[in-house]
Amino acid sequence: MIVGWIARIIAGLYSNRKPGEVAAAVSTAVVLTLVPGANLLWFALFILIFFVRINQAVALVFVAVLAPFSAAADPWLHRIGHAVLTSEGLTGAFTALYNVPLLPFTRFNNTVVMGGLVAGLALWLPVFFASRAGVMRVRLHLIPALAASKPVQMITRIPLVSRLAGATRHWISVYQAVR
Repeated sequence: MIVGWIARIIAGLYSNRKPGEVAAAVSTAVVLTLVPGANLLWFALFILIFFVRINQAVALVFVAVLAPFSAAADPWLHRIGHAVLTSEGLTGAFTALYNVPLLPFTRFNNTVVMGGLVAGLALWLPVFFASRAGVMRVRLHLIPALAASKPVQMITRIPLVSRLAGATRHWISVYQAVR
């Protein structure tokens, strides 16, 4: 089961025809990790991962990897959220939104939640373009160089690793058949 998940992640990184799908997954994961959990906004963003055309495995891995570091950003997110929530021009809009049913459950009136949303949306495009360039560079240069190296060829002779490689080839063919 774990071998299958690892194979899906590797296949997702290598087989998607469009690097933008992987980059969008990374960008969405950044937004999701900057918004604190346990509110309706976080769950809506999480569910969005499964309804848009991005690589879900990559998004979930990046959420898991980035989540421990998100608490370090809270002081900056608090400042951003406080600036947005106390701005004169938006006070009436936030009051109206708070009176809409279910919207208070998003906790948009929390400074860290608002700061995380604003910072995540502001970072989405830069992270997208940076990760897209990274995916293209990995696919063009790093993966072929690693596959041709002697240590990797020795490691692929290990039975568990050969199973992982076979599962990865299977998921790559599945991804390519779906497209």
